[in-house]
Amino acid sequence: MLLNEQLQDFLKILNKIETNNELDIECSKFLGKSGILTREFKNLAKLSDEEKKATGIRLNEIKSIAEKAIRERKNCIKQKEIDRKLSDETVDITLPVQKDFGNLHILTRETRRIKKEYKSKGYLILDGPEIETEFFNFDALNIPKYHPARQSQDTFYIENFPETLLRTQTSCVQIRALQEYGVPLRMISIGKTYRNDKLDATHSPMFHQIECLVVDRKPINVGHLKEALQQIVSFVFETDNVLLRFRPSFFPFTEPSMEVDCCYRKVNGKVELVSDGNCWLELGGSGLVHPNVFKNCGIDEKVYGFAYGFGLERLVMLKYGINDIRSFYNPDPRILKSYASA
Repeated sequence: MLLNEQLQDFLKILNKIETNNELDIECSKFLGKSGILTREFKNLAKLSDEEKKATGIRLNEIKSIAEKAIRERKNCIKQKEIDRKLSDETVDITLPVQKDFGNLHILTRETRRIKKEYKSKGYLILDGPEIETEFFNFDALNIPKYHPARQSQDTFYIENFPETLLRTQTSCVQIRALQEYGVPLRMISIGKTYRNDKLDATHSPMFHQIECLVVDRKPINVGHLKEALQQIVSFVFETDNVLLRFRPSFFPFTEPSMEVDCCYRKVNGKVELVSDGNCWLELGGSGLVHPNVFKNCGIDEKVYGFAYGFGLERLVMLKYGINDIRSFYNPDPRILKSYASA
């Protein structure tokens, strides 16, 4: 029978096929709509009843043989593909491990370093919500309604949420800490703050602040504040050769209020703190806590305290000679890596 020979030829071809595309083509020639076997089934109508029955049985047998052979060939091709991938994509577990797994961002590294140091000194490491109310961000800090800092040119207010804003300072953490922990209290907070500033080399609408508050029932004076400032500046810049000066200033939440400057000289573009430098550099603000702040926190007893605050990016820029604040937020891995080794 000619069909038996065609079946044998089809099976021989199947054994040589290596890809699914080739298999589909050959299957179509034998079992497709215009294939050899399909034409034979159509010819059954021309046969007598007895021939039709015998031929139909044989055609179905041939179809079953062909379909079984096709399934086996598909499985064979699939297994060969798996074997090839296993061979080509094998991982040699004896190769040395890649050592470059990325680096901590320089701001993250300095933040963790400062927190670890002050935690070891017994300070509470605190933070608060970045979306604040006017009470915690302004009112409790003795910042009156008419103060320019409350206007929209400096503050991001939340639309459709009256008296709600992105915190402009971490000082609001002081209020929450005083309400929760009372007196005595020693705390430090490092977190994100937001101001409506245009992004340029020295300004950013989002930046980090370091905030410190120390409160006690025992008298605290400017001498205690100066010692605390010398400790934080010495630690951040990793030097004991620190000379500070205070300039009278005004902050609603401290009285007296002082700007803090440090003596320095520049070496290879970096700020080097020295007691015999030829320049003074502003670092941040400080002062003794205003009595109204304690009153707004529900503290009626006689207490004393000091607070100071610095911009973290500013300190890190000075320490490592970085001249553009936008560099901190550049995702280029080469820049991040260079900071990691700074």
